[in-house]
Amino acid sequence: MSRLADLMTPSLPPGLALPEPLLRAWDFMESRGWGHETAGGYVLTPYAGSAELGVVFSPSLTLAGWFEPGEPGHDRLVPLCQTDGTGSFAALWLDPDDAGAVRVVMLGSEGERSLLADDAVDFLRLVAIGYLELRDWAIEEEPDEEEDGESVAALADFRAWVEAELDVEVPAHWSVRDPDPFAAWVAEVKGEEVRESRFTAEPGPTAAPDVDPAAVVAALEELVDEPRITGVKFGRRQGISLTSVPWGHELTVIEPSGGVTAEHAPLVAPTIAAVRAALVARWGEPRTAPHVDGSRAANIVEVHGTDEVDLWDLGDDVVLGLFSSASEWTQMAVVVERRAVDVAHRY
Repeated sequence: MSRLADLMTPSLPPGLALPEPLLRAWDFMESRGWGHETAGGYVLTPYAGSAELGVVFSPSLTLAGWFEPGEPGHDRLVPLCQTDGTGSFAALWLDPDDAGAVRVVMLGSEGERSLLADDAVDFLRLVAIGYLELRDWAIEEEPDEEEDGESVAALADFRAWVEAELDVEVPAHWSVRDPDPFAAWVAEVKGEEVRESRFTAEPGPTAAPDVDPAAVVAALEELVDEPRITGVKFGRRQGISLTSVPWGHELTVIEPSGGVTAEHAPLVAPTIAAVRAALVARWGEPRTAPHVDGSRAANIVEVHGTDEVDLWDLGDDVVLGLFSSASEWTQMAVVVERRAVDVAHRY
């Protein structure tokens, strides 16, 4: 049995076993020397090297922020691997509507939830395509040469193994279910409204988000001296959703809301302004120098669609950032290393 399987098996919930195709795939990866010990624990990839060019299997991932121990649904999920650089991850899901069926699903850093594959073999086929990031809106298209070209090349050996060992074909692109049964299950378990289709428009927000600016400041004060980590860790700080990554800590102050249009911007704008005012009162006016193109800060702007960026230099290697957009109904506060703001780097 692979080292990864040894590390994951003790924490499996009753009735959920690691699928045999995954075990074989992990054995293959480890035989090629693709496992690494990091400060955050052991990781295994379907490609060589330490650069993240696709999924990263890890026994250290948790369901924190999605399902806490003892909550309904927690015992039907097992985190498997990181699926992008923002904290999204894939997990095994014990389907309650099909006894014994173990599917592979995705839980996103921005609240996305989707079924990736009906079984482990299909998931390995999906991974072998070579997408840099597994996002449901992107995997229905063939990998983009500019964004995914390096990943497609890096997974060539794994792709060949999947086709030969599992006697399947790796497709040019993937397809996703609509309506999505996993998204419906999550909504049901959490008491949310179930959408019939991912293409069905969501109702927009009717009230301003409940945000305490003082709590945001308190959380950031705590995070300034928080040690950096190697992997990815999810949690909450002062009641605010927190993702910790190698370059620092990211707080989701205002969660993006479905169904948002330009008409909703005036509803959230006062909250965004109040949080910014609280940060200015604590740390003074932000610096005038903008972030560098190609930095993690630039990636946040691109991914989250933020149009307001405030940065504070808090020390030789600590930068506080506030990324806001009323039109996108989102606000993120970060405490990061300077390289995440002032250095162009692939994140």
